[in-house]
Amino acid sequence: MAGGLSESARSRARAWPRTLAPRGWRHLLLQVGLLGSFEVIYALSGFYGRSVQPAATANARGLLDLEATLHLDWEHGIQDWALRAPQIFLDIANRIYFISQFTVSTVFLLWVYARRQSSFARIRNALLAANYVSVVVLFLYPLAPPRVVPGAGFIDTLDANAVNLNSSVINALNNPNSAMPSLHASYAIVLGVSGVLLCRTLVMRAVWAVYPLLVFYSVVATGNHYVLDVVGGVVALAATPLVDRAADWLAGRQALSRWWFAVERETV
Repeated sequence: MAGGLSESARSRARAWPRTLAPRGWRHLLLQVGLLGSFEVIYALSGFYGRSVQPAATANARGLLDLEATLHLDWEHGIQDWALRAPQIFLDIANRIYFISQFTVSTVFLLWVYARRQSSFARIRNALLAANYVSVVVLFLYPLAPPRVVPGAGFIDTLDANAVNLNSSVINALNNPNSAMPSLHASYAIVLGVSGVLLCRTLVMRAVWAVYPLLVFYSVVATGNHYVLDVVGGVVALAATPLVDRAADWLAGRQALSRWWFAVERETV
């Protein structure tokens, strides 16, 4: 029996890499590189973002005026409610802001890659589309977040946390004037829709259905995004078909790249 258990353990150990990387480690590392490369570009864009602070602040004031005209200036109402409500509601906003973009997204993508492989390419392409759009926008339209606009009356609710956007490490990797579009919103929509479609239990589907709303609340209540930033984050996903086509074109150029880039047409 001991020998049988030992053999079973060895079999599970041999199967584990195939479970985590069903298409091989090279393919997994390429996906990490495709999505992770944006973080490098974003960090480098911070040099530009810090150099255009006056323009970013002016754009922020213009956006607030536009929202007032459109009756979409809900930021003060949402943040004021979070500040007056029981502390747990502000804690939820602060925590979701920090964990949603990296922790939740990374864990979800790894799960999709390992357990729902046929849907991974389309989800990856949607996130890449939002990232590419944001790179273009942050250079054409630098935008200061509400919390740093002088006289606008917003509070940086994250500043009281031990880890915040003013921490030296985060500040070095952050572009302070890239509020438009909200990538938190882009990622939340992609993960929320994908989670509802791919999860098999009603409870998890309900969680993912609510997830985008929690993220939207978080980014506004913490003073990091405007309502129109959230709208911009959703609109940025309209570029997904262009990334799909680029992936298909790359797959057509070389047979070897087909299993790296192409969207699998049997996705949900």
